[in-house]
Amino acid sequence: MGLNGAANELKIHRMRLPIWTGKEALVNAVKNNNTVVLLGETGSGKTTQLPQFLFEAGLARDGIIAVTQPRRVAAISLAARVALEQGAPLGEIVGYNVRFDERTSRHTRIKFCTDGMLVRELLLDNVLDRYSVVVVDEAHERTLRTDMLLGSLKRIQRERNTGEKRDKDGKRLKPLKVVVMSATLDAERFSQFFGKCPVLYISGRQHPVQICHSKAPVEDFQDAALRTFLQVHIGQPPGDVLVFLPGQDDIESLAKSIRGYVPQLPPTKQKVLVLPLYGALPPDQQKKIFDPPPPGARKVVLATNIAETSITIPGIRYVIDTGLCKERSYHTRHGGSGLDELLIKPISKSSAQQRSGRAGREAPGTCFRLYTEQSYSQLANAPTPEIQRCDLNSAILDLKCLGEDPMKFDYMDRPLDDSIRGSLITLYALQALDSQGRLTQLGRRLASFPLEPALSLVVISSQARACTAEILDIVSLLTSTAKLFVDNADTREAAADARKKFQHRDGDHLTLLNIFRSYEDVLTGNHNAESTMANGAPANTGSRRAAREWCRVHYLSEKALNEASTIRAQLRGNCEREGIDWKVSCGDDAEPVLKCLLDGLFRKSALKAPDGTYRQIGMQQVLKIHPSSSLVDRKPAAVIFDELLITSAVYARGVSAVHASWLLDTPLMNSNARNAAAPHTNGHA
Repeated sequence: MGLNGAANELKIHRMRLPIWTGKEALVNAVKNNNTVVLLGETGSGKTTQLPQFLFEAGLARDGIIAVTQPRRVAAISLAARVALEQGAPLGEIVGYNVRFDERTSRHTRIKFCTDGMLVRELLLDNVLDRYSVVVVDEAHERTLRTDMLLGSLKRIQRERNTGEKRDKDGKRLKPLKVVVMSATLDAERFSQFFGKCPVLYISGRQHPVQICHSKAPVEDFQDAALRTFLQVHIGQPPGDVLVFLPGQDDIESLAKSIRGYVPQLPPTKQKVLVLPLYGALPPDQQKKIFDPPPPGARKVVLATNIAETSITIPGIRYVIDTGLCKERSYHTRHGGSGLDELLIKPISKSSAQQRSGRAGREAPGTCFRLYTEQSYSQLANAPTPEIQRCDLNSAILDLKCLGEDPMKFDYMDRPLDDSIRGSLITLYALQALDSQGRLTQLGRRLASFPLEPALSLVVISSQARACTAEILDIVSLLTSTAKLFVDNADTREAAADARKKFQHRDGDHLTLLNIFRSYEDVLTGNHNAESTMANGAPANTGSRRAAREWCRVHYLSEKALNEASTIRAQLRGNCEREGIDWKVSCGDDAEPVLKCLLDGLFRKSALKAPDGTYRQIGMQQVLKIHPSSSLVDRKPAAVIFDELLITSAVYARGVSAVHASWLLDTPLMNSNARNAAAPHTNGHA
């Protein structure tokens, strides 16, 4: 069957979606208003259908329709689906653009992209004049880049829709239409932000869901989740179960408990299929949740909040909600540095509503909340926006490149002033800003790389230190969104033994380099080589199989390593544009690599104290080396690290040893640099 035949068959499915009946009203609303907020549940069809409605109504004649997504995987898969529904090859009428990957052409009229990529496009064209409509999907997730985009779109509309801005030929720019799509009941917030714009509602395929709260507070959510599942499994009619848990360790622990209890149940109740779902899980294992269980078996999916809005799992009739999630918060400290805190926290009311709704997608269902009604009433209405709990360095640099004043930017929810000032201080120390807070030439170069500013500086510094090949390998793995190490509590010891041969005496960054190059040796058939060539031969099917098995044996993620290869390819292109020869290598000499890493990570450096702990330079923060580090037992005199994480203590992760004398050349050891905060935190762009 050809593409057109498939599109015709899919048209029948499209017409059954809840959004289809409102097609005409939606198109008219977008035509008649600058901005529209669209509230629709997961499964209503809003993400795939609205862009096609607008395209078919002629709104792409004067520009491209952009549809932003918080996650790159969603952008790619949605583009593939919409291309299929349009009966066209992916990359023609419908394409995508995500970090380190793009499939578009001059014919593309509907473009799915990550919110971050559209923000990056703003750096090249600050009025987005290639676009006629921007659809901001999953806006309720309030990611940092989504919030940056919303503030910028509001400014662009003001400039384009009033005729204030003109194109290169002097013609007035056409107005920009904006559609903000949300799956939660926070639509009024978006409407207020965009001048009380209209809010449209699409009913989903929601069946009634009975909510059952705990009568008393739960002390052990793991035990309560286990007991509740067993009660459902033994006493309730057929139907699959979805359990929401905070994180991977909690999921693996409950999975082990369920599998241990099931053999003790009556023979008719012993068929249970336990499936985990969390971000670091390999894609082939994630896909298993969509398969029906064997005949007579009940499927139980143990998931993080990834299952709240992004996906619909077929067969779910029961939801068990622990009311908890893991949330990462970034705390800015004196002097601009900061640390990450990863804590288990109560969810918000909107998250609780999303979770309960999962039980009613296909039929009436039941949600068991492992918290009291009173506890529910005390929850925050919505999660804390990411912009108020994350490192802002990259975002503030982007604003500076756009000529925006970070202190006066139109934020939907303003970050703390201390967070903005902390990022300005950091960017000054990286020499991205001068003492007046103005963007430097180096700052523009840093922003041209799709990396955090500190890592961009590491790459640029590699030119002078003649180690760009090694640095690109390391930075590519650090930047991969997939988790490299895939061991769990049961396999941690075996995984550590399997990976010992990759450990480098100078720490985790060079260990990453050893892993990446060993993987490429297998992929290119160079099994016995000490290190891979800069340009290995293309992998054949046999090499791919060997590499997959190699990853399995060493408890490593093939997805993370492949993603790192893709990232490296783009970074090589960035280097070429910046006049940096990415083939230059320092061979086995570790010193240039470590010095280069220090050039960018100097704010994340520490000296060993007499008690064996470390003190972060310029902060005096007490920290320990994370148990997962290859340096945990060695304890060198001076270290650099990727991040600080607060759990039971403050831990440094991604640690490498450096000579203490090297630290004398960093800006942190220069009193002028440390005391120069005042001139450049006044917000002047």
